[in-house]
Amino acid sequence: MHPELEGRYRRLLAAYPVAYRREYEEEMVGVLMAGAEPGSRRPGLRERADLLGGAIRVRLRDRPSLRGSLRDDDWRRALRAIQIFGAIALLGGFVRRVMLIVLPGGPGLDEAIGTPFWFLHPAAWLVVTVAALIGLRRVTAVAAPAAAALEVVTVGSRYESSPSQMLLSAWLVIGVLVVAAASVALVPGGPARRPRGLALFATAVAMLVAGYILDGRVDQGSFIGGFEYGVNMDGQFIFRWAVLLYLPAAVLLLMAWWMQGGPVRRRMVALAMPVVAMAVLVSEGFAGYMFSSQQFNSPIYLAGVQWTILALTPLLAFALAAVALNRYERISYLVRAGLAAETTR
Repeated sequence: MHPELEGRYRRLLAAYPVAYRREYEEEMVGVLMAGAEPGSRRPGLRERADLLGGAIRVRLRDRPSLRGSLRDDDWRRALRAIQIFGAIALLGGFVRRVMLIVLPGGPGLDEAIGTPFWFLHPAAWLVVTVAALIGLRRVTAVAAPAAAALEVVTVGSRYESSPSQMLLSAWLVIGVLVVAAASVALVPGGPARRPRGLALFATAVAMLVAGYILDGRVDQGSFIGGFEYGVNMDGQFIFRWAVLLYLPAAVLLLMAWWMQGGPVRRRMVALAMPVVAMAVLVSEGFAGYMFSSQQFNSPIYLAGVQWTILALTPLLAFALAAVALNRYERISYLVRAGLAAETTR
């Protein structure tokens, strides 16, 4: 048999795990060479597909499934933290909307009632938050997807009239879907522990809501939301009083996140990456589309490739974050094992 054929077989077998090749590679090469056509220099297309398919099956068999890994204690604690923290944050956001409506100077309930079922949003996330805090996993697994579906429908309804407004809320859609997915994933297995720092996180959300309301109610010149101070168009010095709430709220959020412990913190970051990726994609990748669509009277709808990018980006962000997390923890484990072996010598 031609040596080039053997080299091609070995390159294909490189797709198998190292431990598997160490045990079976020579035997597999012998069987493949014996079954090859005389004089052939390269494997056939079907043979290549069989070898690569076998490599995928071996790797999937030897690696814990995502469903199995989500039952690990660290992942379950991270899912519970994302579920509860996310539900509290979403509830705070909708409470802020209601407060801006009903406070003096706001549009009032008469205008709000013109929006169909506006009261369902805070009510739905209140149910999710209470059920998650109590630990009613099955109730939360139903309530969270229902509340998420309400937000998806609400945001999607803006597309016909203003695609850019829908895009601005795309991160919210991904956020509610992450909370819903976390709630469903927590149903199998035993109950997960509550996250630490709940009081800190709830206080931070309340401070952020109060800050947003203050921003919406206090006349601060030409600045609209944010942390800055400066001089307005009339030459008057202005200061964002809401900063006095925003900054300590940010500190409390970091403290609540840090209290979860390293493994849980890292998994929380991985679970939050789809939301971050969507926010960055819309603000940076779709900035030109957002600007140009606002220059025309009639809406400019998204193309198929744009929808594909929007759909795949959150999934890809989580996949890359999970792979990076797995690689980091494996390397950290090997380093710790090596250091422990050195110290025992």
